[in-house]
Order: sequence, then C-alpha cells, then structure tokens
Amino acid sequence: MSIPTIITLLDKMLTLHSYLYELTVRKEEVVKANKVDELQEITREEKQYTRAIIQLEKQRAELSGGKTITELAEMASPAERSEMLPLKDRLAKIISNIQKQNELNQLLLEQSLQFVTMTINTLNPLPNAVNYEKPANMKKSVSAPARSLFDSKA
Repeated sequence: MSIPTIITLLDKMLTLHSYLYELTVRKEEVVKANKVDELQEITREEKQYTRAIIQLEKQRAELSGGKTITELAEMASPAERSEMLPLKDRLAKIISNIQKQNELNQLLLEQSLQFVTMTINTLNPLPNAVNYEKPANMKKSVSAPARSLFDSKA
C-alpha cells in the first residue's frame, strides 16, 4: 500500500468533488431560470465527474486494501497523516455541501413539476365528476302501489 499514491488520489477526488459542487450550484440557477437545455448539459457533466470519482474511489480501495482513510492515517507517518487528515476533512465537507445542494435542487425541481402539473390541469380541466344516478332503463313496477311520504289515516 502506497500512502503517497493514496494522498494523490484523495487530492484528485477533492478536485473532482469541488467541480461537482460548482455544477450543483449552477444547476440551482438553471432550474430557477427554467433553462431545460442547460439543465441537460449540466446533468451530462455531472455524470462524467461522477464516473471519474467512482473510478478514483475504486483505485483508492484497491490500494488501501479496503481500509478507510482514518485507518490508513493511523498507519501512516506523521507527515503523511498531517497531509491525509485535512484532505479527508475537506472531502467530507465538500460531499456534505453537495448533498445539501442536491436536496435543494430536488425541492426546486419538485416545485417546478407541481407548477407545470397545476398549469396543465388548469388548461385542461378534468371532466365533471359523474354522480350516482338511477339507471334510465329501470322503470317503476306497475303492480306496486305508489307510497306517499306521509302515511296518514284521516
């Protein structure tokens, strides 16, 4: 296991996550401005960054033997540890920021979808609700006498 190589991978992952965070912030503005084409382009870019991050994480896991960064830092020299732990903290912080921004973007998209649905329903209202009615082909029985609502003997 090569700690300097893992530190280099962590640094690359931090850079990619930073770019990904910038995209999520840009996505918020695009959603607010209702620019669908730009939203699709940002989504494509996010997929590319995500694939690269996944590839780097696989490399890191292979090099470290499946150990966490904290476990690796315990085994590293003090100089490597002092370089690795701040990277881990910054990486955790940027991932948390990405998650929060993605939650906000999801809420904005849901609100946009609700607005579009409401607009469509306003323009194309549903047909009137059908109430229960007595079937037209059912006629009163001729043999049965009609009853009055008041049954009185006078």
